[in-house]
This record gives sequence, structure tokens and C-alpha cells, in this order.
Amino acid sequence: MRRLVVFFVIAVGTYLAVRKMAESAGPAMREHCAAMCDRMLASMPESFPPNRMMADLDTLKERSDRMLEMLQATQP
Repeated sequence: MRRLVVFFVIAVGTYLAVRKMAESAGPAMREHCAAMCDRMLASMPESFPPNRMMADLDTLKERSDRMLEMLQATQP
């Protein structure tokens, strides 16, 4: 039981420390992670599902906007 409590305290402490470091890095860390994801996706083949999804986002947004306009037009 004591080991479990010690493990829990260490896990919570680690979580709080990582969270604090992420907050202090803020936008720079987010930009770095986004750039890293972009590089990873660029290295994958075009048929890779996330690449296809990213390519279709504009089309999906246009369709969603059209559907919303149609729904709003039908409401009294």
C-alpha cells in the first residue's frame, strides 16, 4: 500500500511539473509541435489517411457551411 501511495505522489508530481513546463513554453512549444507534425505528415505518402483528411478539410468546411445555410433558410 505504501508503494502505491509513493507511486501516486510521484506520478502527480511529474504531471504537475510537465504541465508547468508546457505552460511556461506556451506558444513556442505549440509552434514547434505543429511544425514537427507538418514535417511528419509531409514525409508520408499522399494516400496516408491523415494526409487525405487534411487535404479534404476545405471541402468539408464548404459543405458544412452550405448545409448550415440551408438549415437556417428553412427555419422560420
